Amino acid sequence: PIPLTCPVRILQGMKDPDVPWQHAMRLVDALDSTDVTINLSKSGDHRLSTPQDIARLTQTLDTLLEEVEG
Repeated sequence: PIPLTCPVRILQGMKDPDVPWQHAMRLVDALDSTDVTINLSKSGDHRLSTPQDIARLTQTLDTLLEEVEG
């Protein structure tokens, strides 16, 4: 287990040639945190640089900041 208990948000491209999306799934399982979400982009690659991926990243960060800052 990974003794990390803070909120964790993972964005992963399923077409990533460098880091298979299954690694992100294993990471989720290994984390001690109970506040973990994973967002898989079916067409996303390693860079997640399409406008849709960037919007998803921005929204994820905005939501996380709202949750953490209360």
